[in-house]
Amino acid sequence: MPTLGLLHGGAFHQLATLADPAVRVWRPREIYLPEAGPEDFDDLDTLIVSDRLHPGLLARTAPLLLRVAERGGTVVVLGENDVAGWLPGLRALRPAETNFWWWRTDGDNGVRRAADGHEAWDHLTERAVRWHYHGLLEPPAGATVLACTDLERDGDPATRQVLLYEDRVSTPGRLIVTTMDPVYHHGSRFMPGATQLLYGLLRWTCTGRRDTTL
Repeated sequence: MPTLGLLHGGAFHQLATLADPAVRVWRPREIYLPEAGPEDFDDLDTLIVSDRLHPGLLARTAPLLLRVAERGGTVVVLGENDVAGWLPGLRALRPAETNFWWWRTDGDNGVRRAADGHEAWDHLTERAVRWHYHGLLEPPAGATVLACTDLERDGDPATRQVLLYEDRVSTPGRLIVTTMDPVYHHGSRFMPGATQLLYGLLRWTCTGRRDTTL
């Protein structure tokens, strides 16, 4: 039985991502959001919530998908998904300007990795978290910030402009939350770093579960 699920809405970028052999090797269960039911989530160890899902349908389905974390599993929530309305622990989601093209001019978008000794960096490159983002997160106290902007003040985590964190305090499992949208950009085949983030998240959350029989 599969232990990985990928929740999608049938958009072209989501279907292209699901068809990628480098994604297929993890044997994801394809969960179509408009038709999702409890049985789709009951036996999952890891769930990837694709970016850019229908906000109304996602909010309605949130209690079902969060059961994965309530049972001790991992839920990875990708942006943009209006997470402030349904994600436990999140204290705020603030708007931020999105610069789509900074990487074309070799600029610095101000994103910095954090928690250097964290296991995530065994699987994620620095480039994987430095491209662009859609909003700034205020994670719960006790969560681990993994990527933020350089607007942090005086080393106070409460002032960090966060775009990726791991939360092991709000549920018995873990929530990995980002405002970056790697499925959209990987499936659309543009934006350096997006593919690295997607593949890295799969390695990090699914290592040891891969079935290489395609």
